[in-house]
Amino acid sequence: MFSILVSPPGVSMMVAQLPQPEANPSAALTLLRKHANKLDTLKALQLLPLTTPICEIYQFLEKVLQEKTSRKRRGQVMRSLLYSEHLQVEELMMSHQAHKIVITEENMCAVCKKKIGNSAFARYPTGLIVHYFCCKDVPISLAYS
Repeated sequence: MFSILVSPPGVSMMVAQLPQPEANPSAALTLLRKHANKLDTLKALQLLPLTTPICEIYQFLEKVLQEKTSRKRRGQVMRSLLYSEHLQVEELMMSHQAHKIVITEENMCAVCKKKIGNSAFARYPTGLIVHYFCCKDVPISLAYS
């Protein structure tokens, strides 16, 4: 729509009785101001006539720069939040990995009551030790209370 307002297409020979369409720069500039964040800035500026004064596109450029700056700041905040979350997860993982567990021949699975031995096992925050296969059968009240 913007490109049609700035430079309308020519009329073909078949419809010669129609008047030649004229450019409507004021409507194009109004469209630029109202929909600055929806238009491709580079294409819009390329379509404008070279004689367009800067003062007429000032509001458009100001809105575009504000939107770009706002997007950049939101991205920076999001990146910082994600990095903070990443550091918290790493710290939590390090604290969980710091707990030493010694499995001996006497350790029994809290679910099936068999010896853990050399089997894979899981440890809950409460200190409950179960076979890895049995961990899905542990009631929530035992695992986290």
